[in-house]
Amino acid sequence: MLKIVKFFRSLIPFESLTITTSLTFSEVLRRLDEVVTPPKVVRIIIPFGPPPAKPYEGTISGKTFTINRIMIGRNLLFPIIQGEIQTQQFGCSIKIRMTLHKIVIGILILWLWTTGSIGMFALFAWLVEPSVGAIFLPILGMFIFGWLLCLIPFKREAKAATKFLSILLT
Repeated sequence: MLKIVKFFRSLIPFESLTITTSLTFSEVLRRLDEVVTPPKVVRIIIPFGPPPAKPYEGTISGKTFTINRIMIGRNLLFPIIQGEIQTQQFGCSIKIRMTLHKIVIGILILWLWTTGSIGMFALFAWLVEPSVGAIFLPILGMFIFGWLLCLIPFKREAKAATKFLSILLT
C-alpha cells in the first residue's frame, strides 16, 4: 500500500519533507538569512555574468519562511518552498512543503481538464463508432505533454532544493 501511495505522489508536482537538525532556532534563522534575499518585482540577472550573492529570494518571518530559487528570467515551474521551524528539546524540526505557483496550478488544471474531457469524449466516440478514427490519441498526447511539462522541471528543481536545504540545515 505504501508503495502505491509513493508512486502516485511522484506523479504530482508536490513535495513535503521534514528536516531534523541539532541546530538551535536562531542558528537555523541565521543560516536561512545567509542564503535568502528579499524578493524584488524585477530582478535583472545577466545570463553569463556573476551569480547572485544569495541563491534564494523570499521572506522569513517568525517561525515560517517562503522562498524560491533565483533564476534567469521568470520560470513559474520551479517550486515555491514554504517552511515552518519547530523547536524541539535538542534542536529543531523544519517542515517543508514545495508546490507550484498558484497561476501555474490554475493553468495546469484548465489544460488537463480540457484535454482530458475532450480526449475521453473522443475515446468514447471511437469505441462506439470505430470509423471515427483514433482522434483521441493526439488529444491524449496533449494531456500527457501538459502534465510532463510541469512535472519534470518541478521534480528536478525540488530534488536540488531538498539536497541544498538538507546540507544547509544539518
